[in-house]
Amino acid sequence: MKKTLIIMLLTTILLSSCNEHSKKQTSDKQIIENEYSELIALGSYPNYYYNLANELNNAGRPELAIEAYQNCIKTSNSQTFVEDAMFNLSMLYLDTKQDSLAYPLMDSLINRKYTWLNWYKNSDNPYSEQPEYVSKLSLIDSITHLKDNPKNCNFHYQDVFNFITAFNKSRSNWSNSPSYFYNDYFSKASKALFYYQKFKIQSSSHQFAYRIEDKKEYFKSIIPNLEQLYTQEKTLRNYFNEFEKLYIDAVFPDIYYTVGCFNAGGTSSPFGLIIGAEMHTKMKDSDLSNFNNWEKKVVRDFSNLPLITIHELVHIQQNNNYNNLLGNAIYEGAADFISSLVCGSHINQYVHEWANKNEKEVWNEFKMDMYGENTQNWIGNADRAKDKPADLGYYIGFRICESYYEKQTDKKKAIKDIITITDWNQFYLKSGYMN
Repeated sequence: MKKTLIIMLLTTILLSSCNEHSKKQTSDKQIIENEYSELIALGSYPNYYYNLANELNNAGRPELAIEAYQNCIKTSNSQTFVEDAMFNLSMLYLDTKQDSLAYPLMDSLINRKYTWLNWYKNSDNPYSEQPEYVSKLSLIDSITHLKDNPKNCNFHYQDVFNFITAFNKSRSNWSNSPSYFYNDYFSKASKALFYYQKFKIQSSSHQFAYRIEDKKEYFKSIIPNLEQLYTQEKTLRNYFNEFEKLYIDAVFPDIYYTVGCFNAGGTSSPFGLIIGAEMHTKMKDSDLSNFNNWEKKVVRDFSNLPLITIHELVHIQQNNNYNNLLGNAIYEGAADFISSLVCGSHINQYVHEWANKNEKEVWNEFKMDMYGENTQNWIGNADRAKDKPADLGYYIGFRICESYYEKQTDKKKAIKDIITITDWNQFYLKSGYMN
C-alpha cells in the first residue's frame, strides 16, 4: 500500500511538472510570437520580407532588395504584399537594365488588374519611352476606364470580417491580442488596409490591440452593425447612379471598409475610397466612457455611412491644391453640398442647424482667418470647439458653393465648376457669398 502511494505521488509530481513545462513552453511561444508580430508591424507594413526589401532598396542595395522582394513573393499568403512586391521588383529590374525580367511581371499585374497600375504611367525614367513599355501603358488605360461606370464599383468587406475574428479571439484573452490582430487582421490586409495602416492607423499590432482593448465595450456593441455593412450597398448604388446623372465625368472607384482606432471617418486614396467603419456604426447604447471629447463628437450612427461615402466620393473627383483656409473650407463644403444634391442630406447637418441661426457671426470670424493657413479653429476641431459646433469651415464652404450654384442657370455646368475648382479665391468671388 505504501509503495503504491509513493508511486502515485511521484506520478502526480511528474505530471504537474510536465504541465508546468507545457504551460511555460506555450507562454514562451506566445511571447516570441507577440514579439515577432511587434517587430514586423513596427515596420511600414506587416510583412518581414517586404519591409526588408524596402530598407535595402532605400539603402542603395538593389541586388539584395531584389532577393528580398523575390522572397516576399514566394512566401507571402497576402495578395497585397505579393502584388506590391511584384511591382517594386519590376521597377528594380527596369532600373538595373533587366527588362526581360520586368515585362512578365508587368503582364501579370495587368492581368490581375493591380490597383496601383498608374504608378507605371507616372514613371519619368528612360525606359518609359520604350515601345514595349508604352504598349503596356495602353492596356493600363483600358482598365482605368472601367471606373467610369458605377456598375463596375465593387464593395469590399473582408477587412472588417477579419477584424471581427481577431476581436472575438481577443475577448477571451487580451494578453494575446497583439498576435490575434497581427495574424488575423494586419497580415491578411487588403490593399485598403495596407494603405490605411501606413497613412492613418500608423500603429504596431501591439499599440493597435491596446487601443482596441481600451474601448472594448464600444467595439463589442458595434459588432452587429459591422456584420451588417453590406445592407447599405443598395442605397449607395442608387446614390452613385444619381451622382452620375449630375456629373457625367464622375469616376467610381471600389469601396473598402476597414476598422481603425478612430483615425479617419473616410479617406480617398489612389485606388479607391476607404471608410473607417468603426466611426459610422455606433449603437444607441454604445459605451463611450473611455472616449475623449473628439472621439465622442465624431462617432456617428449607422445611418451616416452612405453620407460619408458620398462625401469621400466627391473628394475623389476634386483637385486638392488649396493652400489656405478658404480653399480647404470650399473643398470640404463642396463635398457636403454635392452630397446634399445626391442624398438630400450630408454629414454635417447638425452643424448647419446651429450655424444657420448664427451665420453672420460665423462669417465675420471666418473672413478674418480665411487667407491664412491655420485651419485649427474651423476644420477637424471637434476636441477644441467650445460653445459652438466643430467644423464650421465645412459650413462656410457649403454656403459658398450653394451661393454659386443658385446663381447659375446651367445647373449641371455649375456642379462641374464646383467639383473642378482650381482657383479657390476666384470661385469664392464669383459665388457672391455675403456680398
